[in-house]
Amino acid sequence: MARISSFALFFLGLCLSRPALAGESTRVPRATTQQVQHTVERAIGYLQTESAAWLRTRKCAACHHAPLPLWALSEAGQQGYAIDKKFLADTAAATLGSLEKMIDAKLVSNPAEPPDPRPSARGVNMGTVFMAVAAQSFPVLDKGQKQSLKLIADEIVKKQRDDGSWEFFVNLRRPPINESQTTDAVWIILALQGEMGRDATQLQRAALKKATAWLAGARLSDNLQDKVLHVLLALRAGKSRHEMQIVIDALLARQRSDGGWSQTATMTSDAFATGQTLYVLALAGYTAEQPDIQRAINFLVATQKPDGSWPMTSRSTPDGKPGSAKLLTPITCAAAAWATLGLARLAPKRP
Repeated sequence: MARISSFALFFLGLCLSRPALAGESTRVPRATTQQVQHTVERAIGYLQTESAAWLRTRKCAACHHAPLPLWALSEAGQQGYAIDKKFLADTAAATLGSLEKMIDAKLVSNPAEPPDPRPSARGVNMGTVFMAVAAQSFPVLDKGQKQSLKLIADEIVKKQRDDGSWEFFVNLRRPPINESQTTDAVWIILALQGEMGRDATQLQRAALKKATAWLAGARLSDNLQDKVLHVLLALRAGKSRHEMQIVIDALLARQRSDGGWSQTATMTSDAFATGQTLYVLALAGYTAEQPDIQRAINFLVATQKPDGSWPMTSRSTPDGKPGSAKLLTPITCAAAAWATLGLARLAPKRP
């Protein structure tokens, strides 16, 4: 409880008022349940098409185009939405079915090849971490997939530093997927939590304990995702909404006048930040009937594009300049996945 309180006080000090940028509209029409469900269905269609096309042409399952869409599709299916179950099963098998398939999907390096001499090789491949977290939502895991998840956990433990953290390379960060050292740490801890069954090794349990202690003392950024992921981690660890209420109130205080949330204080509302926040609030017990949640739902319904995606800008910095990335499909796909996760939870097709 003491750790959560320290996070809560930190968040509250940063989030005392609702931010609003000049020119933001507050006149977003109220969406009906049918409109929300139709929004989710269009997003599902986009995710299935975009993810399949990326995997077919790029042959890379890391980060934006496989883990997040698979997670969103899996949860949408559990909420009663029609999804392509064959695509979900086939993609999960093709990316996590064995070590060889993880190599083919560019999730892990080929051990038969020379070791990567770059400093970044000391860090954890976050693509495998995202996939491990996504796999926790899959309806079933076969023997090969379970073995792959064990290999990912072993690699996480192997690369943990003595203080409980993992290497983070600022010059290689790709926000918001790789936002900061603390957001990466949350994702890694979530992946380790998934392996904490009765078969978990002592090394894995010790690594999780050290990582949790390091994160509790780490300095958080002022960006929304740091706060959202800490709420998600606390809820996954069994904390109650009551224990997290101060932190949740701080998140609600960041809602924009248009109903959405923004990734940073200088950005406008978008589907990535809004969907991510709605998802954790839904996990905490918030419902579509509550005014703040309804306003956020209205924002996502009103801003969805005809193809099922949402307009996004990139913060990735391949040449070192903020927002210099020209390819928008990665952040667009990730944003659609988070929006789907949030909306499907709040407007299920069945109880």
